[in-house]
Amino acid sequence: MRRGFTMIEMLLAIMILSIMTIVSTMVFHTTVRNWTIATETADNMQRLDYITAQVAYALRSAYFPTSGQASNADGFMLFDENERNEPDTSDVITWTKLGPAIVGRNSRFARSPHKVTLFVRSEKDADDEHPAGLIAQVIGEDKFRPDDFDEEDESNWDWFLLGSQVQGFNCRVLDKDSPFQNDGMANWQDTWDTSNCIPRRVQLTFWMKPIEEDGDPYPVVRVLELPLWDISQNPLKTDSTASNTDKKNNRDKKGGNKGGSNGGNKGGSAPTGGGNRGGQPGGGGMMPRGGGGGPPGGGGPLR
Repeated sequence: MRRGFTMIEMLLAIMILSIMTIVSTMVFHTTVRNWTIATETADNMQRLDYITAQVAYALRSAYFPTSGQASNADGFMLFDENERNEPDTSDVITWTKLGPAIVGRNSRFARSPHKVTLFVRSEKDADDEHPAGLIAQVIGEDKFRPDDFDEEDESNWDWFLLGSQVQGFNCRVLDKDSPFQNDGMANWQDTWDTSNCIPRRVQLTFWMKPIEEDGDPYPVVRVLELPLWDISQNPLKTDSTASNTDKKNNRDKKGGNKGGSNGGNKGGSAPTGGGNRGGQPGGGGMMPRGGGGGPPGGGGPLR
């Protein structure tokens, strides 16, 4: 009788030990899995911060001439190819910028205006030379300004892979004529028809690949204000234009005063002559050339 009781105790001990081993293994596996996911998520977020910072710097470095001359080559264009903000589709935006953002400080583009086209290349369109992910195509000023520029010629573009973990992209812009609704909320639009200027704000949505294979992509949203929006939408408000006009008016006034004074000293018909000599008619201010209009036709940016 005592022997049988001992066997039962041994079986129970073995069962308890087995259960504890299974539970410990599951806890350890779950802990390691969660730690791995957390580490990969942190790495992805760090890379995403770098990507969004580069795009933010590039957009805030948007170039627009302060001479009052509006041109589609210097404005902002939005090709709405992701109407529903889906994670597997990409809008295309293009603008002209200055500085090293995206291209790097040692790039040949860093010290001159260059055009940037931003979009996501899908897995099905990827190849060995141009992988999938968030792509920036860059072209120098000497190529995109001439009228005979061929956008379909890949040799005209330099490619930069900003992030392979981005699988979708959506861009919305603040409406130019009615930027805010009656309730004070931003009036976001999916189209930008005024391609010869820069929007006030842009809302960028980057769809990131899931960490786990069976997971869902998740969006990361950034809202940016572009410093040159007022200059591009109201070119006559530029400081350089106003200062040049003021300087010219001051020179005309000084010339008239000087001529009248010299004529008075000479006597006789001198006041009339002095007025004619010194009081030259003042010149008008600079007038903007070029008007609004939609995006230029053509095949669009390479993808």
